[in-house]
Amino acid sequence: MRALTGFHLKGEGRKKGRPLVCQFIFAASILGLVALGILGCRIEAPTASGELIAQSLEVAPTHGRYLVLFSAEQVPSDFGNRIASLGGSVEASLDGIGVAVATGLTEAAAAELAVSAGVQSVEHDPIVSMEDDSVETAEASTEQFPTDTLVAANETGLPQEAKYYKRQWNMRAVFADQAWAAGYLGSRDVVVAILDTGIDYEHPDLKGLVDTDRSKSFVPEENPTIENLYPGRLPISDLNWHGTAAASIVSSNAILLAGINRDVTLLAVKVADRFQNGSACRLIAGIVYAADQGADVISISRGHEYDKNKIEDRGMVAAFERAANYAFRKGSLIVSLPFNDAADLDHNGEKVRMPCEAAHVICVSATAPTGASGMEGPWVAVDARATRTLAVAGPYSGFGYSAIDVAAPGGAGAGIQTLHTKVWLPCTTTPSEGTPPTGPMSCNTSVPIDMRLGRGVGTSFSVPHVAGLAALLVAQLGHGNPALIRARILHSADDLGEPGTDPYYGKGRINVARALGLIN
Repeated sequence: MRALTGFHLKGEGRKKGRPLVCQFIFAASILGLVALGILGCRIEAPTASGELIAQSLEVAPTHGRYLVLFSAEQVPSDFGNRIASLGGSVEASLDGIGVAVATGLTEAAAAELAVSAGVQSVEHDPIVSMEDDSVETAEASTEQFPTDTLVAANETGLPQEAKYYKRQWNMRAVFADQAWAAGYLGSRDVVVAILDTGIDYEHPDLKGLVDTDRSKSFVPEENPTIENLYPGRLPISDLNWHGTAAASIVSSNAILLAGINRDVTLLAVKVADRFQNGSACRLIAGIVYAADQGADVISISRGHEYDKNKIEDRGMVAAFERAANYAFRKGSLIVSLPFNDAADLDHNGEKVRMPCEAAHVICVSATAPTGASGMEGPWVAVDARATRTLAVAGPYSGFGYSAIDVAAPGGAGAGIQTLHTKVWLPCTTTPSEGTPPTGPMSCNTSVPIDMRLGRGVGTSFSVPHVAGLAALLVAQLGHGNPALIRARILHSADDLGEPGTDPYYGKGRINVARALGLIN
């Protein structure tokens, strides 16, 4: 396959095709048993004794699925016929960036395609499963979860009137409450695309916010499962939880929890299944689709890692760069993450993490309190670098001058002393065997399904805080200028760590009130 040169990166030092590693913790019962899972790694299920047993998730082989990168940023008109002559079919054709996905090809056919006219690179595009990580022990807590049987609608509609807003240290840490008090609640005219596992569009906190007509699933193999478990639900339904959680931070009806916005239009762009399995091409196709739908902001709490020294990786890197540039030209601002493996992205060889390190993308690290007295605080040092656990006290967020632009709340570890330093999130009302740790028991089952809450930890949740701020700024400053929105977010951040740009915080932790011009 042909080598590719000349692609542009935001900085130096990035990585290869594995999914984002993101930690999340759920309330498992009224006794507060907490089970830990690593997104992008494996699902951990609690035993009766509270120990965690790893459950491997196997993904069906995807032999014969390839990304095709063309020399020109358009797909040749005869490409379908070429693929058919090689015994394959076209899964996706992204004419705006000169990328296509072909399936059913043998290795010999792919090699023949790679040297044909106008083709720059042909790369295998597997469905990526979860990779192993260290297993952490679940810890018991005396916390009593809410036992309410009914949640009244928020009569004022104000985010700060959400039933469990007092637990949301994260919203106050970024001064979202000051924006709400000044009347900045967002606009339905602003479109935010959530590229994830789908969205539970019937959840009370999200009902009416998702444009189901323009939302789209790139995971057709999950449709029969949705129809079997939840007849009548759309293909964009979230059987995992992750996409619903991310969406709720961007915007919420504020029944249970507040979002950065009250009013926004969400697009569910489903690029991963209930087990968090997805491919690079599906993510790239999702970016292009969101941009074509006029998304002002594209929130991506996932990613892939590549090695620039490997010829077979260069096509994927170039495809992500093209997609990011395409979205930027169309007026979309992409927000993504550096993974949760505490990697030094300034000194990790020729690795690149996409789309985090593509040009124009805002890459977000995580912050969290170091402790709390209770569910409603007070909290200690809310802007500390987020840690995984007390036993392993090191921060989890990837870092580096070359990658991190800003920081935002992501939550902290699984130890009892940090029990209340996680990010509170709604559970999906459409759980499946892929809902972590497994099945519908992953959230507090003592309350009705539409009231259940979980608590998350990871840069996955830092991203939608920034995406939510971007949406507020689009409502204030107008559509079609992602460079202006990006600059406002970076220049208004609260400087943390080293003076100026910092490898852990970038320009600093976002400040919603300052970005909107409410404070100096």
